[in-house]
Amino acid sequence: MGSLRVAFDTETVNWIALVAIAVSFVAGYVVAKFTLAVMFRSVVDKLTSSPAMQMTLVVRKDLKMGTGKIAAQCSHAAVAVVQRALSSPEDAVERSWLSQWTNTGAPKVVLAVDSEESLDALVFSTKRARLPHYLVRDAGKTQIAAGSKTVLAIGPAPKEQIDALTGTLKLL
Repeated sequence: MGSLRVAFDTETVNWIALVAIAVSFVAGYVVAKFTLAVMFRSVVDKLTSSPAMQMTLVVRKDLKMGTGKIAAQCSHAAVAVVQRALSSPEDAVERSWLSQWTNTGAPKVVLAVDSEESLDALVFSTKRARLPHYLVRDAGKTQIAAGSKTVLAIGPAPKEQIDALTGTLKLL
């Protein structure tokens, strides 16, 4: 078997080299541009993404409040914790969380505890975690005794931080 020999003149070799350089340049440019676009998108995503925010309302089931009473107590808690965040301009973190929470639909979750002791323990954990919160104490005008601790609002805050405290509780 013989070998195939192709002879090119100098001008043809120069043109082939030029085309190879041009193709390499274009391929390198495309790869670099794609890589930069991916890197840029990653940086933008990191800068603009924020953790999921939520407010959690924890209701005492042992008080056997009616549905309307629970709704009213949850409303008191939600409004009070938001008012507290709005009235504390020195706490930039809470105000930022409030803004992110409202801009993402203000999600809320309602959970239950079985006793005042369980609610008190959660209040303690929430304070220790430095999360915004508000504990509602009933005025005693309708179904339950005055001063009864009815609902704890936690947040608005990062969902992960709230879930770390409330993850074992069941939905109301």
